[in-house]
Amino acid sequence: MSQDTPAPPATSAGRDDLEDRDAPRRSVGAALRLVRGDPAAFLIGLVWWTIFWSVPLAAGWFLTVALSRVDVDPRGGFTVWHALVAMGAVEAVRWLGLLLGVVQWNGAWVGWNTVPRVNMLRSVLLRPGPATGRLPSSSGEAVSRFRDDTFDLALVCDVWLDVTGAGVASVIGLAVLSTVDLRATLVAALPVAVTAWAVRAMAPRLRAWRLAARRATAAVTGFVGDTFGGILALRTAGAEDAVLERFRALNRHRAVRAHRDQVATAVMRSLASAVGEAGIGLVLLALAFSARRRAVSVGEVALFASYVTVIGSLPRWVASLGTYQRQADVSVARLAELTPGDDPLAPAAPVPIHLRTGPPPLEAPPVRDGHALVELRAEGLTARHEQGGGIDRVDLVVRRGEVVVVTGEVGAGKSTLLRAVLGLVAASAGTVSWNGRPVDEPSEFLVPPRAAYVPQVPRLFSEPLADAILLGWPDGGSLWEAVRLACLDADVTAMPEGLATVVGTRGVRLSGGQVQRAAAARALVREPDLLVVDDLSSALDTATEAELWRRVLGRTGATVLAVSHRPAVHRRADRVLVVQRGRVVEVRER
Repeated sequence: MSQDTPAPPATSAGRDDLEDRDAPRRSVGAALRLVRGDPAAFLIGLVWWTIFWSVPLAAGWFLTVALSRVDVDPRGGFTVWHALVAMGAVEAVRWLGLLLGVVQWNGAWVGWNTVPRVNMLRSVLLRPGPATGRLPSSSGEAVSRFRDDTFDLALVCDVWLDVTGAGVASVIGLAVLSTVDLRATLVAALPVAVTAWAVRAMAPRLRAWRLAARRATAAVTGFVGDTFGGILALRTAGAEDAVLERFRALNRHRAVRAHRDQVATAVMRSLASAVGEAGIGLVLLALAFSARRRAVSVGEVALFASYVTVIGSLPRWVASLGTYQRQADVSVARLAELTPGDDPLAPAAPVPIHLRTGPPPLEAPPVRDGHALVELRAEGLTARHEQGGGIDRVDLVVRRGEVVVVTGEVGAGKSTLLRAVLGLVAASAGTVSWNGRPVDEPSEFLVPPRAAYVPQVPRLFSEPLADAILLGWPDGGSLWEAVRLACLDADVTAMPEGLATVVGTRGVRLSGGQVQRAAAARALVREPDLLVVDDLSSALDTATEAELWRRVLGRTGATVLAVSHRPAVHRRADRVLVVQRGRVVEVRER
């Protein structure tokens, strides 16, 4: 690696143990699980491709019959022209069948790509417990897994069709040819064995090169996403030239890794093609000696010539399959790391498709199951971070209608406390209970409409502001009220497109204060029993924050758990918890 082309930092997806440990044949089992999700589609494709590869054997047989008859009786009724017409008709039917097969194949191909993507998204969104520990460290890494790694695995399933079809046709061809000249038949089979050995010998390098290429591509993709999301920060810091240079360095690094990976694939396929063509030449050379001794007829030579073209294509497909499988070994490991405890290749549940314009109808929110908040209690809650910090044996009580504020110095563990209560970080000890009943999975239970969370650093999707606030939640007339409570109403009124204004990636078209207030509206529109807020003061001026709290706390029966340093908020709190070094050192009651 050159000095001006630094390697991207290692990510959780790029541990070295993905390169070799348990790698051989990992993709084979994964592809089998993927195929079993829709076996009918794969079997239909298998039949189509087997027929496609086997039809040339029939065409070769017609030519052989014609030449054999001409060799015996040149004036016979069945001529070479008849054979050529028959061969043309067979080939026409073959390629027409291919068009039909491609239509069917496309549906299977979409399924092979979609199933793991749906399962990964479902695992990340719905699996109990915190997801942060298994998420990729960058958006580029996530895109790489959802796009590239699923493609690699689908490619294995696809090449299986060609290998099986070409393999069946080759076995039939070799069986027929062995009845004519066994020695030439063995020569025809030799390239397949040579190709399989070469792929096996290159397997470790193919896996390592593919992993390096995936890491480098993810680094570039993630950097581009981060750049567009931080344009204002980069311009105010005068970092434009540094960003461009970093982008060039990452691309140089990616180019080297991707070039090596792609060249390896191309070389393996080219080598296999060359071996296959060399095999064809050796077969024809062997037949030439047999023909000189009159050991084979002209028709039999034609039979070998037509059949070895089919057999000679098999090494190329064997090389493709072997190469793609070794590369997909890396992809399977990366997909599994994103979905621990789940099978990313299991048949996905049906996804409804709505054949009309506009968004699909939204489902109603979860029913309040008769267990409205009376008391939320955390006892002995402990959560530690790998890099240090966290909370240690913290007790917390929030009763209906109360405002409980957590305060303390930076890094004391305030945000960790809120996230541990909600199950967004893993707690190593302690319990969380709702109305006296233990909550086994807070991340599943403490969700709207029971609880809603306003994080310290909100994230908005690049959607119209109304959609960025609702996030699929039905608007039963409460959207504008939530916007008003969040002190965003005046801003929306001033926007030419109002709530239809597209906010841009991570809300880049809004100010920092508008992003925080939009996040507050997103929580308020769900009308939660418990509103959890992690420090709204970072991007709001004192007057705006005070008015926001006045409106929020003015709601009837409002129950709030918040991190805040503002004295005005502390004065309205029923209880203030002072946190130092992960422990509650003081509780101030009003």
